[in-house]
Amino acid sequence: MAALYGELTLCGLQGFGGVQGLEAGGDGDRVLLTEAERTVTLYKVSDQRPLGSWAVRQGQRVTCPAVYNTGTGECVVVHDDKVIRIWKDDDVSLEKVFKATLSAEVCRIHSLPDAEPLVLFRRGAVRPLDALLTDPHQEVENVLSQEEIVKWSKMFVEDGQPILMFITEKVSDFYVNIWKPNVSLRYKLMVFTEDSRILNFTASLKKYAVSLLILCSTGHVCQSLVPLVQPNEGAEAVLSMSSLLLLPEPVDCGALTLLDDTHLATLTPSATKQKDRLCIWNTSFQTLQDSKEFSQKTTLQLWDYHSTLYIPCKTLQVLRYTCEPSSLASALGKASDPHKSALETVPIVSWDALTRSKTTPAKHSKKASRSKRSQECGDGGCQLQIPLSDIKSASESQISSLVRKAISSQDLPDFQIAAGKMVQGVVDRCRSDPKFYPQNALIELLKTTKLSYSLCPDLMAVGLEKSDVRLLQHCLCRFIDVPEMVMCSCLKIFLSVSDDALRSATLDTTSTESYIEADEAEKPKEPLAATIVQNGFSPGSAEEDNCDVQTSDKVPQKAENNACPVSRQRAVLLNTILSTAYSETYLLPHLKDLTSDQVLLFLNYLHFLYKTCVQQITLSLPGQEDLSITQVIDWMNLLLDANFTILVLMPKAKPLLRKLQKCVRQQMKLYSELNKIEGSLSELQSLQKPCGSLGRYSIEVLELY
Repeated sequence: MAALYGELTLCGLQGFGGVQGLEAGGDGDRVLLTEAERTVTLYKVSDQRPLGSWAVRQGQRVTCPAVYNTGTGECVVVHDDKVIRIWKDDDVSLEKVFKATLSAEVCRIHSLPDAEPLVLFRRGAVRPLDALLTDPHQEVENVLSQEEIVKWSKMFVEDGQPILMFITEKVSDFYVNIWKPNVSLRYKLMVFTEDSRILNFTASLKKYAVSLLILCSTGHVCQSLVPLVQPNEGAEAVLSMSSLLLLPEPVDCGALTLLDDTHLATLTPSATKQKDRLCIWNTSFQTLQDSKEFSQKTTLQLWDYHSTLYIPCKTLQVLRYTCEPSSLASALGKASDPHKSALETVPIVSWDALTRSKTTPAKHSKKASRSKRSQECGDGGCQLQIPLSDIKSASESQISSLVRKAISSQDLPDFQIAAGKMVQGVVDRCRSDPKFYPQNALIELLKTTKLSYSLCPDLMAVGLEKSDVRLLQHCLCRFIDVPEMVMCSCLKIFLSVSDDALRSATLDTTSTESYIEADEAEKPKEPLAATIVQNGFSPGSAEEDNCDVQTSDKVPQKAENNACPVSRQRAVLLNTILSTAYSETYLLPHLKDLTSDQVLLFLNYLHFLYKTCVQQITLSLPGQEDLSITQVIDWMNLLLDANFTILVLMPKAKPLLRKLQKCVRQQMKLYSELNKIEGSLSELQSLQKPCGSLGRYSIEVLELY
């Protein structure tokens, strides 16, 4: 049985020209994406974040998808057909990394864990990467004729030796080529029927052979076994193909990949030709196991790494799948739900067993004790079980009691999985029963730090539905993988929730007490037109440096009133947002969804934090969030970038924008003055101490001109 689950969007794509390639990035949670023209990006899939991005210069073009060399921890790419670049994750620019120019054009580079990468040239020659780099200008032979084109290639490893299969097309004939160290094999591939066209390939390694699957235009998925031994000399070796699977309709294009020995994924246009459909087939029983129709056209490209499928459209879609041993019942859909089956296979123990382990055992025979213990503990020790039926019927107080008992045994190896299952069970019940909401129990589970967003994504969705700021704050504090879209949804709630709701929420405001007065939220707010902190300059000189904004009304000069524009409770929530990790690329589009009032309120609060840091002459604010002035400035820049046009058109935003402009001018003036004495300060470092200066204390007078 096989099923799809856990769809997410990894990133947006430039244009709609598809991507050149997608390769595993060193572990099961990283992929290396090569886009159509110039860019290579390394992504962490679970976090939906880029870890690094590199691009060739304007005018250059990536011509071969980048791969990750697990042996050296380096990325390898080819641009302009012959130029190889090799770099590590911490390199910033491709202009400063290793470069080698080859003597022939490269078609593809293939890399697998525990194997040396192989370089396939356009004319059919193959070289190990290390041997090629020892002499980049070495002569490369032409194996293929000029009219023969490489259509597809894949690398395998057998008994520690690399194997490269590549398929070429010459006129209308296809040839299968096998490269092994010191061995080259070549076969002619016969078509399935005269009226069928070969569209795409996938392959898997068998014992002494490669199982090649071919997608044909008639809708047939055909199979051909390619021997890895030398064919008879003197005769052209020919490979025939047999039908393995018949799709519901003929296709003009498509992609396919093997998931395991009996399951195959295909991506083809649907009958309407307006949408594309991903299907998982059981090849043993010729049955459809699961499918998904995409709302937008895809590029009909498909990759499979670590039980995860990657499909590019306008964005790069990621779908996880699960495959279980095939049986006739599962193939016909008579078996249990695959999602439930995958969940229930986790080995676990009952809640009652946990409580019994904490109390004195009842008096009974040793034989009975051993029997019960053997049921409760497996070979790996006691494990945790969650009775989902109890969650569906228990009251909120009973749920809290179950959670407390579970937390007392959180050191068990399977606690994280069990806690995730319990959270999902509670969330499902909350959605089916709006009156049921055990907030305290959920927060207690969050405090164990064993949960993550990817483990229970619906938890924050329920918190957003109920505007539960306390739950959302705990999630943001303890989840390191919150997507930017969800993070921005939390920000909207934090900015728009009423003060009465905030006062009723149980929030720890200790961290804000040192710089926010308790009753500031109740005071009427003055217009944001107070004097800016001078950063070392006199108030007079600062006011003389007027900004260029022309206004009809002169801003009245008032004493500095650095009052916080929000209450302590709201400040704590906003500080949580400021402390949450994010990617600027993915956060900016969602910040544009904030209303103008929300943007203005948040900017006012950020300006207040900035002034507080400057007044206290500190680079960070007190409190558990440990907010730095750099974080505050970065968020101000993000908000201005996303909403600058709206702010300029808002009359009530002009006083704040004027003050921010003055802040920037004062910083520029300060840096300008520092630059003037930079040369003199650098000279001080070169001065040597006088040889006759003895003692532990001395005064030296230096005159700067």
